[in-house]
Amino acid sequence: MKKFLGRVLATLVALTLFSFFGLVFLGLLLGGGETPRQIDAKTLLTLDLSVPIADQPPRQQFDDLVNSAVRGEVRQSHTLREVVAAIDRAASDDRISGLFIKGVVAREGYSSGWAALREVRQAVARFVNSGKPVISWQEDLDEATLYTVSPARQIVLHPLGLVEFNGLAVEALYFHDALEKYGVGVQAVRVGRYKSAVEPFLRSGMSEENRRQLDALLSDLAGEAFHGIAASRGLKPERLMALTRQKGVLTADEARETGLVTDVGYYDLVLDQLRKLTGTDEDRPIERQINVADYFQATDEKGGDGNVVVLYAEGTIVSGDELLEVGADRLARLLRKARLDKKVKAVVLRVNSPGGSAVAADVIQRELRLLKAAKPVVVSMGTVAASGGYWISADANEIWVEPNTITGSIGVFGLFFNLEQLAQEHGINRAVVRTSPLADFNSLLRPKSDAELAAVRRIVDRIYGAFIDLVARGRHLPRDKVEQLAQGRVWSGKQALALGLADHQGGLREAIAAAADRAGLKKYQVVEYQRAENWIDLLMKAMGVEPEEGDARQSELKSLMNGLRTIARYTDPRGIYARLPFDLSIH
Repeated sequence: MKKFLGRVLATLVALTLFSFFGLVFLGLLLGGGETPRQIDAKTLLTLDLSVPIADQPPRQQFDDLVNSAVRGEVRQSHTLREVVAAIDRAASDDRISGLFIKGVVAREGYSSGWAALREVRQAVARFVNSGKPVISWQEDLDEATLYTVSPARQIVLHPLGLVEFNGLAVEALYFHDALEKYGVGVQAVRVGRYKSAVEPFLRSGMSEENRRQLDALLSDLAGEAFHGIAASRGLKPERLMALTRQKGVLTADEARETGLVTDVGYYDLVLDQLRKLTGTDEDRPIERQINVADYFQATDEKGGDGNVVVLYAEGTIVSGDELLEVGADRLARLLRKARLDKKVKAVVLRVNSPGGSAVAADVIQRELRLLKAAKPVVVSMGTVAASGGYWISADANEIWVEPNTITGSIGVFGLFFNLEQLAQEHGINRAVVRTSPLADFNSLLRPKSDAELAAVRRIVDRIYGAFIDLVARGRHLPRDKVEQLAQGRVWSGKQALALGLADHQGGLREAIAAAADRAGLKKYQVVEYQRAENWIDLLMKAMGVEPEEGDARQSELKSLMNGLRTIARYTDPRGIYARLPFDLSIH
């Protein structure tokens, strides 16, 4: 029996060790390239716009790590800060000979929105102004891509390429008739003439109020895009607007004749220019090139008089610790951490959110108010910072927006579905025993009574009043003016600036500089708590341990990884080596 138990114990230990070292080797395969690259003279900086540009570093889970190794699925994305900072740093780096941009803008969730693209576009323009060449080559172009690359001195389009240039549009789906057809009832309580989030469930088509606000919003967004392209390409905005109505799609030759692109040609012709920029022989592949993410990592500086923390609220605002959306408890905890950390001198909250739960937004807002009492807080609004996204922003010391940011939507609604008719049509009958007429309020098998809707109305009005008070206090505006600006109406960043809902025009770069200035910092380090997680972080989470910066266990795992990497280098088929029998690390 003892021998049997011993074998069982040995097997369990072996399986545990095998699993652990298997995970470590998995990390070795996926996370081995963490050392910043050496940058040589005449290096070309590259930006692929087909890689989504997110505000927040990638939020991976352990399953993603396994899928990357087993299936070869690698989730790629850049962060806005690394793209903009990399281009700006490269503009003054003598080792960087030029910038090459390729790929059509790819949107994935909240990534690569119009406001983010404006920040990238501004960085490209600053790079051009440094005197270094910017070359863009595309197989096709659309408005978003052209808007981003238009400051480039040279924009080359494939001879069979097309330019989609047909303006901007919003498409909304309305479900009322379908829900009615299938016996699903909908009831709603809302505050604000323009709070149109419930419209798809209550109407068969768009209301005039919603059409009016969307028309104004699209006008501002299109104006920013077409004026930007026109200014960069030396064209008149009216000419571009006419093209959207008359053509819609342009061939490569038409795009060149119009002035939207500079050249029409194949990639091999562009490749010859890139070889000259990098000093590469004609028969050799270009080795001296580096993408924006790797360059950002290789040039990231540490130290300074203090830290400016950048926190991200990207996604729908929900209660709890949700990682893939804006989990209120998680973000509140990070705001609290920044408040209590003496090294942190200022905080920037980057908001890219359409809102969500009012209670969850208020949890975040409370921590932001406490933080503001201790140190400067600056909000940078991304592509969308509306409703709950504006709720969590209003109390900041400063709010920065881009002209094409979508913001406002100060309003509240309640939405309820019921399946009573559907159930009856399928022979499902309902019986209930209750101690109060309101006891089955949450039932999906009956509509809400007038008394229940009145109770909901009272709660919605109360939350809306709190929202109005919050904005009036945070923005230092009369309450009656805020009520006029509210009504659930969506505003562009350009309109928000004029109305006093925002303070300054600019992106994340400018917001960080403003926060540092408020803290009196001349030299500072930008810190991101929501940093991209490496395989060690994910492994620790899988083991039930929350990784922290400077955790000793991280150091141990890294040491183990380095040791395993050394073992993995013993690949000579004869097994014969000429190397030191140990690795020296002298400090």
